[in-house]
Amino acid sequence: MKIGILTYHSEINYGSTLQAFAMQEIYRELGHDPIIIDRYITPDNSLLLGPLARTGLRNRIRNFILGIFGVGTRSMIKRVKKTLAFHKKYLNKTPYSFYNCEDAPSDLGVDMISVGSDQIWNANLYSPLPYLLKWVDKKIPAISYAASIGMPQLSPRYLNDYKEGFARFKAISVREKQGVQLVKEMGFEATQVVDPTLLINPEIWEKFKGTKKTKRRKLICYTLSEDLLTLLPILEKFSKENNCDVVLFPDRYEKWDGLNAKGIANTLRLQKRLQKSPVKIYISAAIKEFLNEISTATWIVTNSYHALMFSVIYRKNVRIIVPSNTIRKGMHARMEEFSDSIITGPLMQNDIDCALLSCSRGESIHFNEEILNNRIEDSKMWLKQQLDEISNNISCQ
Repeated sequence: MKIGILTYHSEINYGSTLQAFAMQEIYRELGHDPIIIDRYITPDNSLLLGPLARTGLRNRIRNFILGIFGVGTRSMIKRVKKTLAFHKKYLNKTPYSFYNCEDAPSDLGVDMISVGSDQIWNANLYSPLPYLLKWVDKKIPAISYAASIGMPQLSPRYLNDYKEGFARFKAISVREKQGVQLVKEMGFEATQVVDPTLLINPEIWEKFKGTKKTKRRKLICYTLSEDLLTLLPILEKFSKENNCDVVLFPDRYEKWDGLNAKGIANTLRLQKRLQKSPVKIYISAAIKEFLNEISTATWIVTNSYHALMFSVIYRKNVRIIVPSNTIRKGMHARMEEFSDSIITGPLMQNDIDCALLSCSRGESIHFNEEILNNRIEDSKMWLKQQLDEISNNISCQ
């Protein structure tokens, strides 16, 4: 079958691209022909293009000025270009692109649609409507795989849309127990499955694994919606006290204080501060660098779900910081479930200081391989069953 994948792929975020890639690869493993429906998350595709979304002469001049007098712009442009190169090489996307669903072609060129994974039904982030498929011909069968709602309750604004949308799907699977309950409250059944990054053949991730050997221990810190300058002195202290390397991945980082004497002076001070830090601040890192660093880390400290997933894939000693951002706190349930079953030990930490103290003490987490493997197999069987049924129905028509 030609399977159209509708997900959050059009974003510079590492996890968004990698979960889309994994979703594509598991369908290939199961003998199907996947293609990612190239829908932008924002009208100008700025979540993927970053500084390159600033088009026109005026904005190009702005990028040039920011590249000289700001911090992070040149690195972000490098990261965008690397991410686009990864997309071109590894993601099979439709020849058409759109933001508004009414601009999509009438013939999507697929036999069925799979929505998810990622936060596609989280109304605190973006509108869930495109991923509820009310705009798609009902003759095209659809399932969700590992769709995430990421909220303790469904948005009242979209309750009718959720109900109509859920009715559209042949089968629904979600990432969190919380999601199962929310779908059930709307009168539908949902199955909890693992993230697609865990589902595919592990040999695929081995291709991205770092091979460089080092005698020094290394801490990777990847945080979303946290302040870089607040983290930096804490990480520098850890590096000194533990005689180790530290790599910090900011999610996105562009900063400048204006094209005037005071603003330029502030920017120069910031540039000097970052350049003199013993911490490697990897603003320009794209997907391959991200996986390379995680795979060779001694410790990982993060508040990112997909950094947790790749810590699991590479079996790393990871700590999860409880998010301080309000929206991300609502999404935290998806990671807490790992501390209940798959991972035991000091996984969850209240803040960066507690997480680093746990690492300094030599504490380790432990993976329950049997539970993890069973959940992966159950998820794969669920997906295969849905695809087989849809394929047989199409063949009989």
